[in-house]
Amino acid sequence: MRYYDILITLILIMTVWLGSTQTHAAFDLFEADRGKPPPPPPPPIKQSQLPNPFRLRQQEIPHKTQKSRKALPPQKDFFLRGTSRIGDFRSVILKGPDNKDFIQHFKNNARTPIEPRSDYPYKGYYLLEVEARKVKIEYPAESPCRKSNEKKGMTCSEADGGKTALLALTQSKALPTPKPRVSKTKKAADAKKRREEKRKKRQEQYKNFKRKVIKDEDVPEGMRVVRTPFGDRLVPKK
Repeated sequence: MRYYDILITLILIMTVWLGSTQTHAAFDLFEADRGKPPPPPPPPIKQSQLPNPFRLRQQEIPHKTQKSRKALPPQKDFFLRGTSRIGDFRSVILKGPDNKDFIQHFKNNARTPIEPRSDYPYKGYYLLEVEARKVKIEYPAESPCRKSNEKKGMTCSEADGGKTALLALTQSKALPTPKPRVSKTKKAADAKKRREEKRKKRQEQYKNFKRKVIKDEDVPEGMRVVRTPFGDRLVPKK
């Protein structure tokens, strides 16, 4: 047991000696920063200096926002006035944005540019289909069909985002019933009846009227008698 106690004692002494040696090696009396105060902590970061992910995101895509807000050109619409077909030759009568009617031929029954005159085409508008009482037209990509006018038979296509529109003939209002023609015989009979009614009315007005008669012997000197259908009257002699 004595040897074990001596061995444990030596181990403890060696452990203490090694620890003190490392401590002295780490501690340097001539260290350059010895005795100086610790460096100040860094200033706090203000909230305004922190990056704003939403602001950066807006700055990265300003061109997209401007493009989406760009005003579209005004919508120009056509209305169907009639269709015709002779064999394989088809044509339609359209009413243009200027409220004028024109004939458009469906050339080769294929996609045909709409042009009332050769020198006045509607750029970007095409005739796609022609059927009885309805046609299909294509709108320009920069000016799609956005607002339908069902009252006039124009409906924008929602399936393709307004790229096309369907034009259909609408029923016109019924014409008023013409008044019956009056024959000449009836007109003459009506005129005669009105004349007779006026005559009877005059008779009724003058039935109590008495014509004034002045006898010659009753005419004073210097006066003379003027006789009329409504009675006699005295006037001075000239």
